[in-house]
Amino acid sequence: MERDRRSQNPPGSSVSEVITRDIVPGRERDFEEWAHRIVSAAARYGATDTIITPDAATPTRRVFVQHFPNEEASKAWAESEERNRLVQEAQEFSTPDLQRATGLETWFVLPGEGAIVPPPRWKMLVVTLMGSYPLVVLYSAFVLPSLEGLPLLVRAAVLPIVLLSLMTYVIMPRLSRLLGGWLYPH
Repeated sequence: MERDRRSQNPPGSSVSEVITRDIVPGRERDFEEWAHRIVSAAARYGATDTIITPDAATPTRRVFVQHFPNEEASKAWAESEERNRLVQEAQEFSTPDLQRATGLETWFVLPGEGAIVPPPRWKMLVVTLMGSYPLVVLYSAFVLPSLEGLPLLVRAAVLPIVLLSLMTYVIMPRLSRLLGGWLYPH
């Protein structure tokens, strides 16, 4: 059975799942045929899948990143007879591990900690606003004026690329550590 780390998700929000499968050596062809069938089946529930091989050190490991448009689609897929049959079939040639994230809680993870319950959504909103508002002000004051001559689609792409990159890799890790006692009271 797949290990499932689920979190609370408001209705209508997108859902992402990461499923790692270790293939029994010599059964790679069986796995590849199975992977094609399960990706096609999940697509009928609105899923988009990406399959990656993490690194050469683990040549028999595959990682599925599966995105559903909402909780309802994810649940319908999870409860479908076709999925259950395909997962059961895969046990002959691979072992699974499932991880699930539904939104901004992936920004709120303390380094070196195991799985934790994310903070309440209102706290995530406050911290996200604290991190993003100064970036938007700086962007509006210094970057936006220098982009005036560029096409709209290029100008519009700069903000989310810069904002999300800085939020994910710089701002949110620091704010999560700085405000850890408030986000995760004991």
